[in-house]
Amino acid sequence: MKHFSTLLLCSALALPAAHAQQAFTATTAPALTASTTAAPAAPAKRLANSEYKAHIKAADAVLKTKPKDAEARLSRAQAHLELKNYEEAAADYTALLRTQPANAEWLYLRGTAYLRGEKFQPAINDFSKILKADPQHKASLLYRGVAKMKLLNFKGAIPDFGKIIEQEPENADAYEYRGVCYSHAGQDALAVQDLEKAAALNPEAAKTLKRYRPSKK
Repeated sequence: MKHFSTLLLCSALALPAAHAQQAFTATTAPALTASTTAAPAAPAKRLANSEYKAHIKAADAVLKTKPKDAEARLSRAQAHLELKNYEEAAADYTALLRTQPANAEWLYLRGTAYLRGEKFQPAINDFSKILKADPQHKASLLYRGVAKMKLLNFKGAIPDFGKIIEQEPENADAYEYRGVCYSHAGQDALAVQDLEKAAALNPEAAKTLKRYRPSKK
């Protein structure tokens, strides 16, 4: 079996938490609730680590006297996510979800924390809850597909990337991921077809095509 590219999978997880939040809001799951917390607006670019640490310190001070303060806990969760403190971020999102179990944004962000922290099945569970309400939610489809790939469930990931392509036929990343999945599922013709399409849309994908194209005998 070919070894799938770690860099390829990591590229889906490289965006700052603020961008993950924006990806969620681009297609909000309708049957789940949006946040009712007056959360601060997501920054346009990543802050310095010292600033995130300051956010955590400030949130800690608030939560010491007001443990149910959702705004402070959300701020701390986002800062932990940016600092790659994935376990702490997931714990804060879990605490928030106890008060609003159907909050789709918090489910998505906790799923992101689980995925980046390599807790793939819990991540799949969170993204699946969102997709149950909105089967076309692209950000959740992408991350659930990536989590399945990390668990080597390539056949299971193929439909997730396929649904993204149905919505967005020019999505190079979805073609590239699905092509890799097809390759590992032993469907080389479909793999090459998807990877050629990905390379046509994004020249960087040509590297993946070269890696996975069956060698001529």
